[in-house]
Amino acid sequence: MKLAYRIVTPIIAVASVVLGIFLKMFYFTVGNADETIGNLINAIASITDKFSTTFEYSIFDLLKLTSNIQPQTGEDAKTFTEVAGPVIPHLWAFFIIFVVVLLVVLAIGIISTLPDSKKKRYTVIGLSVGGLVLLFVDILVSNAAFSKITGGEIDLTELVSVLSDSSIAALATAILTVTSASLSAGFYSVFGLFILIILWTILSNMLISTPIQKTKTHKRKKPMRKIMVKSKK
Repeated sequence: MKLAYRIVTPIIAVASVVLGIFLKMFYFTVGNADETIGNLINAIASITDKFSTTFEYSIFDLLKLTSNIQPQTGEDAKTFTEVAGPVIPHLWAFFIIFVVVLLVVLAIGIISTLPDSKKKRYTVIGLSVGGLVLLFVDILVSNAAFSKITGGEIDLTELVSVLSDSSIAALATAILTVTSASLSAGFYSVFGLFILIILWTILSNMLISTPIQKTKTHKRKKPMRKIMVKSKK
């Protein structure tokens, strides 16, 4: 069991980091408050794959997207920081906290490979609980950012103009707003794997402390009969 713990726990930790970076992290839905326009938009989205009302991004997608942003030209040109100004502090806070969470996961993976001890397993549980607390803080930060986005504090047309060269996409946003925003599978997979590490560590602790042993049944041996030798008179 000790060897299994030293192998399985680092694998879970590495899986958490990979899923946190590459699995979809943010989920957005766009639409229009007017019911007629909203139904028209949904109808168009259902008959073509060139237009969608839902968008999902992983951390990797966002890094790739922001790295490809070209500087805008013209008198009214704005940078990404200017357009997304209302949520920039929340973005920084979210990503800094999430990076710390990933570092905590890596620390758990490294610690779990060390020679077995009860202190090591308690440290893993403590770090996992700390990671969950940080993720709860990230949920609060993201909810604050999402409320600003759905509240219309960010101009969607300007944002698309910064992120895309498509004039058609920018034109389409004139009648669209972000109707809902939430965290997606990438975030909750890390959350769930922290819980899995805690449960796995508790189970390992129990099995290491009181290992399951095969009960041996002792059968009573039959006494050997004494052979009597009759003496001749």
